[in-house]
Formats: sequence, C-alpha cells, structure tokens
Amino acid sequence: MEDNSKQEIHLPFNNIFLNAGFINGDNSPSKYALTIIVTILSYFTYQIFIGFVFVYYAQQQSINIYDAQKLSEVLQNPSILGISKNFLITLLLGMFVFTFLTFYIAIKKIHQKPFISVITAFPKVRWNRVFFAFIVWSIIFVLMFLADFIFISPENYTLNFQWEKFLPLLFISILLLPIQTSFEEIFFRGYLMQGIALATKNGIIALITTSLLFGLAHMSNPEVEKFGVLSMLPFYTLFGLFLGLLALWNSGLELSLGIHAANNLLSALLITSENSVLQTDAIFSIKNENPSVDFMLWLIGAVITFIIFQYKYKFKNHFQNLK
Repeated sequence: MEDNSKQEIHLPFNNIFLNAGFINGDNSPSKYALTIIVTILSYFTYQIFIGFVFVYYAQQQSINIYDAQKLSEVLQNPSILGISKNFLITLLLGMFVFTFLTFYIAIKKIHQKPFISVITAFPKVRWNRVFFAFIVWSIIFVLMFLADFIFISPENYTLNFQWEKFLPLLFISILLLPIQTSFEEIFFRGYLMQGIALATKNGIIALITTSLLFGLAHMSNPEVEKFGVLSMLPFYTLFGLFLGLLALWNSGLELSLGIHAANNLLSALLITSENSVLQTDAIFSIKNENPSVDFMLWLIGAVITFIIFQYKYKFKNHFQNLK
C-alpha cells in the first residue's frame, strides 16, 4: 500500500528569511567554519597581492614600504609611489571582487545552497526594492551633506573637483563599489545572520552579534585611529543594526543592499578627507570631521528612511519577525 503521508517540517523561526537559511543546503557547523575560513583566507590572500604591487612601485621610488608609518602615508597619498588615487581604489576594491567570488563558490560547493537563499526569502531578488532604497538613501545622504555644508560647518569644505580625475572615479565607483557593499551585506546580514540564528535558535542574538561583528570589521579604518574606538564602534554597530532590522522586516536584503550601495557610492564621489578609508578624487574635501554631528545627521536620516519604508511596505509584527 502506497504511503501518501508527508513528513512535516517544523520551521524554527517566525522570520521567513531566517528560515531560508534553515531549509536550504547543508548547515552543519563544519560547513560554516570551512566557508568562513575560506572567505577570510581569500580576503588576506588578495592583500598579499596588493603588498607585492606596493613593493614593486616602492622599489621604483626607492621607498621602504616595510616601514608602517611610510605605508600609512602611501595609503593616504598614493602619489608617493607614483600611482593615482583611482588606481589605488581599483586595487583595494578588487579585494572585495575576489573575496565575493570565493564566497559565492563556497556557498554553492561547500554548503550546496542556492545563493539566492542568503539574499532573500523570495525566488528572485526584488530589484525594485533595491533601487527604491538606493534612491531614498541617496536623497537623505545629499540632504545630510547640504545641512552640514550650508548651515553647520561650511568652512570645513574645499572644492576638489577635477573632471579628468572625477570621471574615472565615477566609472570605477559605479562598477566596483556595489560589489563591495553587496559582499558585506550578504556576508554579514545574510550568511552570518542566518548561521548564528541557526546556532543559537534566536534571531535577536543573531541580529545583535552580526551588527557588532560588522562594527568590529571596520575598526581598522583610518577614522578609528583618529577619533577612537569608543566613537566609531557604536556608529558602525548601529548602522549594522539598522540594516539588519530592515533585512529581517523586509524578509531579505534588498533594502539593505540599496542603502549600503548608495552610502558608499556617494561617500566616494562627494566627500573625501585624510581619514577616509578610500582616498578618492571626490568633489569636495573636508578638513575637520565631527563624528558627533555626523552621527546625529545619520540618526535623523535613518529614522526618516524607516518611516518611508514603513509607509510604503507596511511592515507588520516588528518584534515577532526578529525571532
């Protein structure tokens, strides 16, 4: 007699995006450990390649690149080595292209997961949400910039615009920066958040943990040395928390992908400073940054952005969807 009974699957979470990590692929701890190790190794392997490039150009200029202070000077002013800022940013962003490719292969081959499952709970990426979030955050970002430029500290800004340098930067940024931001979103807010949720059986712990890890991952940025860990870690962690909340309420990374891409793209094109992690030939350079003012403007922007998304997408069960 044929058995038509179906085995019931008990989903561990209220959130369908977290459940997408549960129902797809091999989620054993060893698979997560191996994928994380392979991804991190690829990140540092590319840095070795960057090191060889720096050594080559340093030898041409008779510069001791092994001196930490001199290396820092090179990152702030690549012309010391006879290379342009556009070449340097291409080199640095190439690191994320290489790492993203390795990560993609690991998800497919080690976890046997469809890659879409670490991006969204839906069969396809909802590109309309990505683009809407990109437009919303772009407008918010420009308004925050104008508020500081016109009303708060106009004396801090210097026009830095040069067509011959800006146009290559525009092309490089449009081509490579979305890959960098997408990797960070998919790795932290997608892969790790699903994995930690499975390990702890708790979405809130996964949200907080990945937000903190996101903050810690940015602690090597130059602005941290300038303003201190106690100033910058809370900001990056809260930014990660904001993007993580949107990912859970949206049941996918589409809104977070759009915001992160807009934020980094405009940061590279509009404003540069000696403390910027990516030194670019942006339109404006700023002399004295104020982390407190930047944080307050960001917080206002984040609240406005959430209100817009809430109105448009009608998120429900906010707390329940975190578990």
